[in-house]
Amino acid sequence: MLWTGKTRYPEQEIVVHGRDEVARLFIHAVSIGASDVIFQSGRRVMAAIHGELTALTGIWLQPSTMARIATELTSTDSIMSKLYAAQDFDRAITIEDRAGAKRDAEPVRHRFRINVTAGYFEGDTGVQIVCRHIPADPPTVAALGVDDAVVAESTPAQGAVIVAGETGSGKTTTLAALIRRILEEDTPIHGNVLTYEAPIEFVFETVPSGRCTIMQHEIGLHLPSFAAGVRNSLRRKPGLVMVGELRDMHTVMACVEAAQTGHPIYTTTHANDVAHILRRLTLMFPADLQIQAFHDVLGSSHLLVSQLLVPRVGGGRVCLREWQVLTNPVRREVARAGMAESAETMRAIIGRGEDGRSMKVTVALALEQGLIDVATARRVLERYGYRDARLAA
Repeated sequence: MLWTGKTRYPEQEIVVHGRDEVARLFIHAVSIGASDVIFQSGRRVMAAIHGELTALTGIWLQPSTMARIATELTSTDSIMSKLYAAQDFDRAITIEDRAGAKRDAEPVRHRFRINVTAGYFEGDTGVQIVCRHIPADPPTVAALGVDDAVVAESTPAQGAVIVAGETGSGKTTTLAALIRRILEEDTPIHGNVLTYEAPIEFVFETVPSGRCTIMQHEIGLHLPSFAAGVRNSLRRKPGLVMVGELRDMHTVMACVEAAQTGHPIYTTTHANDVAHILRRLTLMFPADLQIQAFHDVLGSSHLLVSQLLVPRVGGGRVCLREWQVLTNPVRREVARAGMAESAETMRAIIGRGEDGRSMKVTVALALEQGLIDVATARRVLERYGYRDARLAA
C-alpha cells in the first residue's frame, strides 16, 4: 500500500532489523507524542498522534523482519507458531531510554502494551503488531479532568464502578487515576488493592501510600482468566478489586458475586453509552439466564461511566464523559422497566440530571469552554443518539 499521508521521520533514518531499531523507534515515537506505534508486514512503521496516523519510516517491513520483531518483542520463540494457529498475543514491555536520562540517573523507562496478530498479506500470512504507549507514572484525576462528581462516587463501600467506551478511549487510564487517588489519599477504600489485567498496563510501584498495598496480576501469566482472578481475590481480603475487562458471562458473574459480598469493584466494558451498559452485560448470558443476570448486574453496580476521546481545539485530545449513579430509586425504576426497556429508561434517568450527567450536557459545557469545536460536538451528539444536534449549532 502506498502511503500518501503525514511523515515524522527521526533525524537519522532508522532501518528496522530487530529490537535495537525498534527501541529507537519507540523512543522517537514517545518524543513526538505518539500514543500508538504500528508494525505491519509490507508497510512502513506508523504512529498515531492525537488519533491521526503518520509514518515513522520510509522503508517497508519485510515478512522476515516482522517475524524477528515479533519474536524479540514477545520473548517467545514460538510466537509465529501461535499466530499460524490463529492465536493472538498480548503483553506489556519496557524499553529503556538511556539517552533520555539525566547524568548518573537511572534510564528513562517507556512501557508499551503490545498485541501481535496474524492477517492476510499478499496471498499468505502477515503480521501486525500494535503497541500502545503507557506513561511511566499513573495519571492523576486532576490531570485527566475527571469530574468531581465522578471522583466523589468512585469509592463505594461495595458495588461496581464500570467505565465503558470504545477501544482506545482511555478506560484503563481513568481507572488508573482513580486507583492512584485511593493509594495516595484518605478515601473509604483502603487495605489490599488487587488488579487483574491483560496485560498489566500502568504500574503503581512508585506511588506512595499510607493506607493500601497493591498487587497486580497479569491474566495468562499469573492466573488463567479474569473470572479466576476475581475468585482468587475473595480469598485475600481485598479492599478493592480491579478487573481489566468484563469479557464474558463468567467474569460478570464473578464480579457480581464479589460486589454482593461487600467489595468495591473497578472494571471496564465496551458499550456505546451509559444507557446500554446493563443490556450489553446481560446479553453475554444465555437467553434463559438473562433476566436474572440483568437484576444481578443492576443490583451490584454503583456507578456507570461512558467516555470518548475527541480532538481538542488547539491540538491534543479531550475526554468527554457521561455518568449515572445507581441509587436505590434509580435501581427500582430500571428494575420495573425490565431488561427490554432498560436502555430507554436509563436514558431518561440520565437526562433528568439527578446523580448523573448526560453526554448532551457534557458536550454543551465543553463547547462553551472552548474545548471542542462545533463539528466535534455534532459528531459526539449523533454518536450518543441525539439526532437533533441543534445544541451544538
